[in-house]
Parts: sequence; structure tokens; C-alpha cells
Amino acid sequence: MNKKPIFLIVSILAIALTVAVAGQNCEPVTLKFFGSQVAVSFCVVAFATFALGCLSTLPVLLNRAKEVKSGEIQVAWREQDEKLKEELTNDKIKLLEAKIQTLDAALKQSLKKK
Repeated sequence: MNKKPIFLIVSILAIALTVAVAGQNCEPVTLKFFGSQVAVSFCVVAFATFALGCLSTLPVLLNRAKEVKSGEIQVAWREQDEKLKEELTNDKIKLLEAKIQTLDAALKQSLKKK
């Protein structure tokens, strides 16, 4: 099952929810950080938190892309290995046929001499 449409729908819903909540709550809030206080609009806090959450998934997505590409390369290598095996088999058959023809010609020549 392809999971891309499901993740796309969830992402769109998360973005819509963030925009709806942040857009309707633009009142300033006080953030306390190590003893200092900063008054910031809630929509800025909501968007910043959402952006940080999106950025935190970036390494996972990049790693997944590498795995997919590696899998595609391995499939290509397997296909090349199968082709090489077929070519080697065909070459062995041709070599055996050539040996048979050579032996057949030698046998005919030796029978003509007798």
C-alpha cells in the first residue's frame, strides 16, 4: 500500500490546523526563558513550534530517501547479475557447440583417411 497520500493528507490537515489556531490567536503571550521574559504574539510561537517540528523530521526523511535510492541500486545490480549469468550460460553453450563441430570435423577427416 502506498503511504504517500496518507502522509500528504495528514500534513495538509496539520498545516491547516496550525494556520487556523495561530491566525485566530494573535494576542501577545509572555515567554519565560532562563529568568528573562519576552512578550511574543501567540501566532509567532505556534508557527515557530510547527516549523521546528517539521525540521525535526527532516533527517528521517533524508535517511529514508537514501535507503530507497540504495534499494534501487541493489535492484539494478541484481538485474545486471542476472544478465551476466545468462550471457555466461550462452557463452558456455556456444563454446561447447564449437567444440562439438571441431570434433565432428576432425572425426570426418580421420574417417576419410582410412
